[in-house]
Amino acid sequence: MTDTFLSLRHAGKEPDDLTEEGRAEKLVGEVVETSLTSYFAQTYKLDDPPPFGGLVRVRDRSGRREIFGTVYHIATGGLDPGRRAMVRGSGNVLVSDEQVYSDNPQLSRLLRTEFGVIVLGCRKIDGDGVFGRMAYIFPDYPPPLHYGVVLCDTATLVEFTTEPRYLRALLEAKEAPVEELTAAVLRRGAEARGAEGREWLVENGRYLARLLKEDYDRLRLILEKCEV
Repeated sequence: MTDTFLSLRHAGKEPDDLTEEGRAEKLVGEVVETSLTSYFAQTYKLDDPPPFGGLVRVRDRSGRREIFGTVYHIATGGLDPGRRAMVRGSGNVLVSDEQVYSDNPQLSRLLRTEFGVIVLGCRKIDGDGVFGRMAYIFPDYPPPLHYGVVLCDTATLVEFTTEPRYLRALLEAKEAPVEELTAAVLRRGAEARGAEGREWLVENGRYLARLLKEDYDRLRLILEKCEV
């Protein structure tokens, strides 16, 4: 079954094929609702969230632990959750869809973009600023409210996904579209590795097959979505 991975179109990409966003860290939002297993953050800029399946991190209140997770939900709407956004176009043909925003600059103050994150693991930082090993467990405490959320760079993504144990937390996520999310994380992990992505995918596919040995249909669905 894991041979399905061998046909991935992106698995042979070299690291230089990655976008600038994929290579560099980026501050993408601020925690606005938090719990031990997941949290929500609001972006600083409208319609500028981290990607679905992207690896993000936030520090705990002590600053001695980083909490890692993956983006499972993205939504844009009004500041008042009880009211839908109203039509702003005139019905005339626009030069581009972006013209609605240029004609209505106040929209950036009336709308917000939020994203949800599933917590997958954490790592300690010692007094000298040296990072410890990745631990695929929940932190002692949830991310603090109003702390900044950072989209991880390629090196951190590769480090976090070196061991496939993060897959168990993904499969157990209750609030996420698990099959789509797992496949998205696997695609990003393979892309980050360039030419070594195919081998990494095969190893992760084998681990996934052990976790889902009693659920062939679910395993097959995830593997098929990795081919996009």
